[in-house]
Amino acid sequence: MKAIPSQSYKEGVTTMNLKQSEIRSAIIGMVIGDGCLTLRDRRLNANFQCSHCERQKEYIEWKQKILSNITGSVINSTTKEMNGQVFKGYHLSTKQHPMFTKLYSRFYHKKHKVLDEYLVKQIDELAFSILFMDDGCFGKHHADGKDSFYLCTQSFDYSNNILLAKSLKIKFGLDWNINKAEKSKDGTYNYRLRLTSRHNEDFLNIIRPYVNLLDCMKHKLGSDANISTK
Repeated sequence: MKAIPSQSYKEGVTTMNLKQSEIRSAIIGMVIGDGCLTLRDRRLNANFQCSHCERQKEYIEWKQKILSNITGSVINSTTKEMNGQVFKGYHLSTKQHPMFTKLYSRFYHKKHKVLDEYLVKQIDELAFSILFMDDGCFGKHHADGKDSFYLCTQSFDYSNNILLAKSLKIKFGLDWNINKAEKSKDGTYNYRLRLTSRHNEDFLNIIRPYVNLLDCMKHKLGSDANISTK
């Protein structure tokens, strides 16, 4: 099954003229990915934050345009030193908003980020593409050497990965394997999703229209031309 966005929907993303439900879905994709929601005072609303490296400035500004449909935000440059190297990047922080507060109550359990059925069911083509651009990668599977797409969902436990994989199967007809990744500090394994290789083309049909909007993200498509001819 191929889930190809309609022309009117793609035009809406290009101009950032999005419906409320589309904005909420995009935010869900951002939070499942690299973003977070912060609620410092229960009497106030939550806000959204995310950070990206210097070469992804175009991407973080694109996210800011999506979020500007509901509230204002600022992007500040950042500098981080690690192992003798200096890494430059950007940090986006929005104003507080009720939509963020409602999503915070679903995403966070005892301040730990989790998923539920409502959240994963809200993932549309735009949110899916954002999730991939945040946490996705392309590479060869070590067991069979086939080209594979991954969602690096190690921040979620095994049951949350199952929930996400099932939802993406139901919504987009894509099959995912749940692979062990690196071990956590407590000795338990983390997990990530690997797309079944036979669905590479269907997956590209979904995310390509959005990834191609951003030059800094096109590398994530991998050997796009080679996959398309297989």
